[in-house]
Amino acid sequence: MIEDCPSIRHPLVDAPCPVLQYADDTLILVRAASEDVIALKRILDVFSAATGIKINFHKSTVVPMHVPESKLRRLLKALQCQRADFPQTHLGLPLSNVKLNLSAFAPLIAKVDKQLSGWKAILLNHARRLVLINSVLDGMPAHLMSALLLPAGTVDALDKRRRAFL
Repeated sequence: MIEDCPSIRHPLVDAPCPVLQYADDTLILVRAASEDVIALKRILDVFSAATGIKINFHKSTVVPMHVPESKLRRLLKALQCQRADFPQTHLGLPLSNVKLNLSAFAPLIAKVDKQLSGWKAILLNHARRLVLINSVLDGMPAHLMSALLLPAGTVDALDKRRRAFL
C-alpha cells in the first residue's frame, strides 16, 4: 500500500517510497513533507485495523536527515513517534549519515575481547589456538564486513588480539 500510494514519495528521487523489512523490523524512507507523513500514518492505521496487528508508535522512531526543527516537530506529532539520531544500530550494523569512525566498531572489538577472556591460552597447544582463531574469531566480523568496509584501525585491533592469543 505504501509503495503504491502516489502521495508517499522517495526522499531523493521521484520514485515510490522504499520499504525495507526484516523479521519484525521495518524501515520506511519517506520525504519530510506533511502530506507524505500524514498519508503514511493513515496507511499504517488502515493496515493495523485490517490485520489486527497493532503498531506501537511509541516504540517507533523517526530519524531525520536535513529536516528543520520546526518541521520535524509537526511530523513527529503526526506520526506520534520518538525522535532518534545517528549514529545508531540496526540489525547489529552501525548506521550513520556520516563516515563511521573507529569508535563505531568498538562493540565488535569488545565482543572479541570477551570471547578471548574465556579461553585459556596456557591450556591449549598452538594448533588448537589456531583452530579457535580461524573458526570463531574470523567469523565474528563477517556480518559487519558483508555490509560495511571495516576501517584499517579496526582490522589492526582485531589482528593484534589474534596474534597475542596465538
